[in-house]
Amino acid sequence: MSVSELKLEIINKVTSISDEQILEDIIRLINQESILAQTYKLTQEERNAVQKGLQDVADGNLHSSESAKNMLKEWLKK
Repeated sequence: MSVSELKLEIINKVTSISDEQILEDIIRLINQESILAQTYKLTQEERNAVQKGLQDVADGNLHSSESAKNMLKEWLKK
């Protein structure tokens, strides 16, 4: 079935629905899909931070999960 055919089928089925809750659920679903379809664009600062993180991994500058937890605890004490 083509996209156009699917759209027409959906339109036909939706127009026959009289239950307000179902129609509200359909609108909510459609709105969620449009939100998820948006592409997030990284800022230059964010791209630089990601690149630095990847370089740190490549250079072996890593901490274990336990070490990171301990570092976080120390930072939060300040």
